[in-house]
Amino acid sequence: MFRFDSEFRAEFRQNWFVLVVAFCCFLFGFAAPAFALPFIYPEVINEFGWTREQATLLASSKYAVGAVAALLAGRVVDIVGAWASLIVTVAMGGLALVSFLWVDSLTAYYMIGILLGFAAGGTMVSLKVLISRAFNTSQGSAMGLALIGTVTGSIILPFFVVFATEAWGWRTAIAALSGGIWLVAIPLLACGLFAKTMAFGRRVQAANRVKVAKEDSLGHLIRERRFWVIGGGVFLVALVDQAFMQHQVLIFNDAGIPRDLVAAGVSALGLAGILTRVLVGNILDGTSNKGLAVLWATLSVSVLLAFALLNPIIFMAFIITRAIGHSAVLIDTTVMTKHVYGPARLGTLLGFYTALVSAGFAVGPWLMGKMYDMSGSYTSAFVLFAILPLIASAMIWTIKPEYWLSLRASKAASRESQASTAGAKS
Repeated sequence: MFRFDSEFRAEFRQNWFVLVVAFCCFLFGFAAPAFALPFIYPEVINEFGWTREQATLLASSKYAVGAVAALLAGRVVDIVGAWASLIVTVAMGGLALVSFLWVDSLTAYYMIGILLGFAAGGTMVSLKVLISRAFNTSQGSAMGLALIGTVTGSIILPFFVVFATEAWGWRTAIAALSGGIWLVAIPLLACGLFAKTMAFGRRVQAANRVKVAKEDSLGHLIRERRFWVIGGGVFLVALVDQAFMQHQVLIFNDAGIPRDLVAAGVSALGLAGILTRVLVGNILDGTSNKGLAVLWATLSVSVLLAFALLNPIIFMAFIITRAIGHSAVLIDTTVMTKHVYGPARLGTLLGFYTALVSAGFAVGPWLMGKMYDMSGSYTSAFVLFAILPLIASAMIWTIKPEYWLSLRASKAASRESQASTAGAKS
């Protein structure tokens, strides 16, 4: 059941500005490069004669570096604060988009991917920590609302990129996407940095940093089974999700779908995501790992549907299941980290798990491209990628969300106490 009670509403009233900033960062600093890249691949293949593996390796270089950036960002955010970290990483994304104006070789192409990786990894971790510190009970729903920024980007950007590419060429079209970063995202982040009420997004005090450093020791965490079970699960589903995200235009083209309908299909995926982001976040707030296991399984369903995309009904079912699965992949680490470990270890854990997600994002597009180049079709890749989310679902089902369970038990005890008091007075 969808939950939006007084406790949820109080958190949203208090932290609405955080959601506005996070929305804009996801839209301009994260969605712009993520949803524009699939439209770059056909252009560079035609212009430079690169293979699909070479073209899509841009995404792999981006997410491979993003994994390293996420590991570093988790610690950096605890020291300098989320606001300062976001200003730097979002600006790096803007510089990367502008750099496409001068790309003329695979080396330059992949160097831009490296810059995008630092921007994406650092931005995602910083936003996760910012939202996790601002919201408690409604954390998943808040993350889902903020992630509507990526949905908005997925709806608008495909049409903008297609139009701008035909009018100005693909280089100028991609560079123009950085406008929102310079004009909207960074000014809002500067407001958050200096606002007195946004102290939770600034640097941690020295005494607290020492305490956090002891509690967040990776040497201690990596000895726990649950640490690797969660990490393995998020890696597998991230691999599948980003493979389809980066290859979706090529997959639609191979299915014989016209170019304008390809853009419409990508936008329809984003439109479905408006509801699924919030719905998935709310489901995770109420069901934790069990609900996540079911949500991850929808990725397998979407992969199987990809075998028959020319059928209109199957195409729409593919869009819906992809939207649900993609939303789960975007929110899972933010919610599960706090549900299992609590609020004390967010920096290190979110950094590490986001790094594993980025590693999955890096491997997925490359692996799908490699399997396609080897066989001449996506069939073998589809079979493999239908199995992997089911493995991840089985893994996450075994995890005990201790902090989430303790919160529920505490609230249940509080309600029982209030009811007993009311009964005694009556």
